[in-house]
Amino acid sequence: MRRTFTIIAFVFILLQIPFAAWAQCDQAFIDKCASNSEVKYIKHFRIRFTESKADVGQSEGQFSIMLNKGNHYRFLVCNDDTKPGHTIIELSNDFSNFGGNYNGQEDKEYSAFDFLCTKTGPYYLKMKFKDGREGCGVCVVSLVMQ
Repeated sequence: MRRTFTIIAFVFILLQIPFAAWAQCDQAFIDKCASNSEVKYIKHFRIRFTESKADVGQSEGQFSIMLNKGNHYRFLVCNDDTKPGHTIIELSNDFSNFGGNYNGQEDKEYSAFDFLCTKTGPYYLKMKFKDGREGCGVCVVSLVMQ
């Protein structure tokens, strides 16, 4: 009986380890990222990846969102500080790439980028971690109040 209890306790402890490793990437993390009085929250997207292997390529998340003509949107990026990954986002539609939060020529990251929508329709948000690092990242899409 004592041995059974020890085994059950050991298994329970082992099952808790993966959840503790991702504790920073929860709803409180998203709420903290989305708290800003200058904008109106619309939606958020979250990615969480382990480090990518060099021969496989980088892991990435692809999401779709409907944006409306004439609206000013802000795409705010937040990263879990306990992980080395930095979230890179790119916004596009079927015909064009509209930009993102990373300038590859200068190797510079930005915490947000604004987009003035000129055509109503579906847009695609690609999220990945710079250099395929491990991490948790959130992109909060907001409507800029004018």
